[in-house]
Amino acid sequence: MSRSSLLKFALIAICSQLLTSNAISSTYQLPSQPLQNVVEQTKNVSTRLSQDKQWLAVLTPRSHLTIENLASNERKLAGLRVSTDSLTPSRIKYTYLAIELVNLHDATTATINVPLRTGMQVANVNFSPNSRYLSYVGLNKNSADLYIYDIEKNQTTKLNPSRLNATLGLKYIWSNDSQGIFTNLALTTNIEPNTQLTFSPNISQTSGKKAPRRTYQDLLKNSQDEAEFSALTTSQLSFINLDGNVSAIGQPAINISYSLSPDDKYLLVKRVKPPFSYMVKYYDFAQTVELFSSDGTKLKNLANLESSEYRAPGSDSVRKGPRMIHWRADKPSTIAFVQALDKGDSRLKVAYRDQLLQLNAPFNQQPTPLTKTPWRIRSIQWAEQNTAVITERQSDKKQMRVSLLDTTEKSNQQLSLWYQKAIRDSYKDPGRLYRQPAKVNGQQLGRVVKQHNNAFLHYGLGASPQGFKPFLKALPISKNTALVNESQTLWSSSNKQLESIKYIVNLKPLTAIISRQTADTPPRLVMVNIESGQERDLYENKQNLNAYKGMTRQLVNYTRKDGQPLSGILYLPAGYKKSDGRLPVLMWAYPREYKNAEVASQVNYSANQYQNISTKGPVPFVANGYAIFDKVAMPIIGEGNEKPNDSFRDQLVANASAAIDTLVDMGVADRKRVAIGGHSYGAFMVANLLAHSDLFAAGIARSGAYNRSLTPFGFQHEKRNYWEAPSLYQQISPFTHADKIDEPLLLMHGEMDSNSGTYPMQSARLFKAIRGLGGQARLVTFPYESHSYKAKESIMHMLWEQESWLEQHLKQPTLGKSDSAFGQPGLNEAQVTFH
Repeated sequence: MSRSSLLKFALIAICSQLLTSNAISSTYQLPSQPLQNVVEQTKNVSTRLSQDKQWLAVLTPRSHLTIENLASNERKLAGLRVSTDSLTPSRIKYTYLAIELVNLHDATTATINVPLRTGMQVANVNFSPNSRYLSYVGLNKNSADLYIYDIEKNQTTKLNPSRLNATLGLKYIWSNDSQGIFTNLALTTNIEPNTQLTFSPNISQTSGKKAPRRTYQDLLKNSQDEAEFSALTTSQLSFINLDGNVSAIGQPAINISYSLSPDDKYLLVKRVKPPFSYMVKYYDFAQTVELFSSDGTKLKNLANLESSEYRAPGSDSVRKGPRMIHWRADKPSTIAFVQALDKGDSRLKVAYRDQLLQLNAPFNQQPTPLTKTPWRIRSIQWAEQNTAVITERQSDKKQMRVSLLDTTEKSNQQLSLWYQKAIRDSYKDPGRLYRQPAKVNGQQLGRVVKQHNNAFLHYGLGASPQGFKPFLKALPISKNTALVNESQTLWSSSNKQLESIKYIVNLKPLTAIISRQTADTPPRLVMVNIESGQERDLYENKQNLNAYKGMTRQLVNYTRKDGQPLSGILYLPAGYKKSDGRLPVLMWAYPREYKNAEVASQVNYSANQYQNISTKGPVPFVANGYAIFDKVAMPIIGEGNEKPNDSFRDQLVANASAAIDTLVDMGVADRKRVAIGGHSYGAFMVANLLAHSDLFAAGIARSGAYNRSLTPFGFQHEKRNYWEAPSLYQQISPFTHADKIDEPLLLMHGEMDSNSGTYPMQSARLFKAIRGLGGQARLVTFPYESHSYKAKESIMHMLWEQESWLEQHLKQPTLGKSDSAFGQPGLNEAQVTFH
């Protein structure tokens, strides 16, 4: 045989081997059967409670999307992802396949099936204020429509004569008298985006003003994008009565939001106005806030808001001008809003940062100040007896506080503190306040915080060092809210079960719907008379994952070398005993920043909590014989004047080292067979741990950002920009230290990631760096997927990739660096994409 023939056969052999090793590049793979079962499991239902507390709607969620769903027509404009066919968001998070109604007053718990059209999914399900109707948006391939179900007549009707324009969200609001619905209608029955190409330079120019915005994606890029954004989002705000008659509210516009006064007389409408920005998303564009009468007549412009493009840096910095403009829920037609007293710049030292004001109908007087606050106002709830519940934050110190304010004219405008805590302090979290619709002189108003026996009711999870102990408490207050007393416990969860308040159904007798679960039984809904103890089952979620029955779970507490308490949740395979030997371990974590070491040590855990197996986390791999250490504490603490990220790497390695040492000392872990995994900021953590330690045999990093110079105006909770702390940005970037990543790293990323900073390029560049430096890596990218993966095919393949990676690097003998990531001799890297 000639030398040329030998060369030909050699090339054929090599090409065949390469084709075999890359055969998966065009095919989605399936993981083992237990992992497939996790993907196929029934999701937990969602619920809605009618205002008259007679009906409970039980919503069956849609299963996973298919890749064909994600691949449908989509335009990415100004932070939106829009289906041009249906004029809806192309990636709707919550949709449902069926709705059941449970009659809470019927002892037999009768259910009523709501008829749905074949192939239609529903979203944004709500009861009307009078509880007679159930409304929802029906989603089809070419439209979004508004349906109402008449409970008395057992009849469903499509309300809108022409399709909705839901490009800015599946929004609608009922009139308070339940006689109709306000929503955005499309201007024509068929809007086609301009597909004609225009050729011109794209020009951006600075104005000399600082614009320190984070790294966003899907922004407008040119005048053609602007025109298409305007065409797709412009709609006619309309009122549709129950007979289907339509009344226009003002002229067509880009309507971001709209709200109705409690007395049904006025509408507040927030609208985008040009010029549009190429630096921020649509909700940060310049806006007008306009006041209309409910018959559609424009009354006045209330505010002109500048673009947030030039908002000052800092978590507590806000747009200049009035914000949080809304109706007081406890008044017929009173507007309340917040005005920054520091020009919106949280870096300025001022005595008062915000002011709360109100404006009464007919809105022709100057606003009346109600109070000033030294911290930034984050939310306002209205309560009975002219009381406001105001939440403030001071993000630099990671503190928040909630106070009560008497808003009567005789008030001294002083806030009465209810509580103050670290933002992440779960042990001091009092939960949520009970609200229900208010009535004044027989007229129904908005939802307000309800007083019961001169107290506010509040309920929460009751986190503590001993675990969750959910509660219902009463907060006694004086008539002028000047004094807030310590809460009194009215109800708490059983020690043998995890029970939590879902809805308060009645105050006399005190009755609630609770969620009840144990470690072995999934959550079910139970209606309980708290005073008598009588109860009735309402709904039970069904789960059947046999491969995970018998697995054990425990909270593990330990300390790192500086004495900082840490914790994680350890899962062990069914039937495992220490005498069986040490196990390979998959750890999963997400770093969090703290200003308080005591808060950083807190745990959120209950031994009675049913374990839902999520495809996104590590627990499915218990079925493959791994020990799983999940929710491993990775606190990054900077007390006093210290910034957490100044010691990010050292604290990260210390956290991981303490976790591994603990599992080894317990006799569970094989120190040489521990992998670390994480998603998003957790992926960033994984790459850093592989670069700066030799603790792990392999890593799994999904949808991460690895080069912080590509996010120069801050990341996560880091507020310093690149030019203020260049050495920090370099030190904290695993891309800078790619030459030190000498353990195998599996990188995965959605090709259409819309999350701030986590461009798919981040994974591609780190992969190329590792490849160029001779390290071991595998890059898998998923078409049409964003930051987290939605298509069933993508999720199955993601699990297969992780399963195969762990099998190779934790269960098989360690391979040399010249060996391939997936066992193909002679290949030291692999890149997999799907088309």
